[in-house]
Amino acid sequence: MVTGWVPGTGFFESFFVCTGLNYKTTGHILNDMSKSEAKKDLILDRGLQVMMSRGYNGTSVKDIVDAAGVPKGSFYNYFESKESFALDAIERVASENLKEMQRMLDSRIKSPKLRIEEFFKANIYSCCEKKFRIGCFLGNMSQEMSDNSEAIRRMLHVVMDRTTSLLTAALTQMQSDGDLSEAYDPEGLAEFLISAWQGAMMRMKTDSCQQPLDVFLAHLNLIFDAQHIRTAN
Repeated sequence: MVTGWVPGTGFFESFFVCTGLNYKTTGHILNDMSKSEAKKDLILDRGLQVMMSRGYNGTSVKDIVDAAGVPKGSFYNYFESKESFALDAIERVASENLKEMQRMLDSRIKSPKLRIEEFFKANIYSCCEKKFRIGCFLGNMSQEMSDNSEAIRRMLHVVMDRTTSLLTAALTQMQSDGDLSEAYDPEGLAEFLISAWQGAMMRMKTDSCQQPLDVFLAHLNLIFDAQHIRTAN
C-alpha cells in the first residue's frame, strides 16, 4: 500500500486515505488518546501539589489519587511507581522554571545586572505569596531524595546544571558590559549564587519569614556593587 500525502486533502484526511484507515474510527482513537493524556495530566498536576506540600516521603500513591479524584488503578496506567511519578513531576516543574528563567535572563531590554536582580526578586515574591511554607520543589527533592533514588538524583543534577548555565550566561554578559569584576569566574559565581539561594530558601522555611531571602539579595547587591566602588576609586 502506498502511503503519502494526497493532493487536495488535509494532512490527517490524506493519512487516513493512504493507509486505508477509516477517519471516523481513527477519530475515536485520537479522542481516546486525548482523554488519556488529559487524565495523566490531571493526576500529575494534583499529585504534584500534594508532593510540593508534603514532600516525597510524606506523599503516598493514595494521597495522589485522592487529590486527583481517580481510582488507584488509574495511577498505575500512567506511572510505574511513585518514583516514576516524581520523575515526571520534577520534569514538569523544571521545564516551567527553566522556561521562565530563560525568559527573564535572556531579555535584551534590560541590563543583565537588572535581569538577575529581578529574577531573584520575583522568586522572593513567589515565596512570600506561599507564606514561606513550600520553598523550591526541586531543592526540597534534592535534599530529601538524592541519597535514596539515583534516578531522581541524576535528573536533579541535570536540572541544576541547566539552571547554572543560564545564570552563567547572564553573568558573563554582565562582565562583558563592565558591570562585574574580572576577578570573578562567571560559572563559579553562578554555582555559588544558586547554592546560596537554595540555602536561603531552606532557612526561610525553618524561620518562616522573608529575612533569609532579603539577606541573600543584600549580599548579591554587594557583589554587584563592588565593581562600581572599585571603578570609582
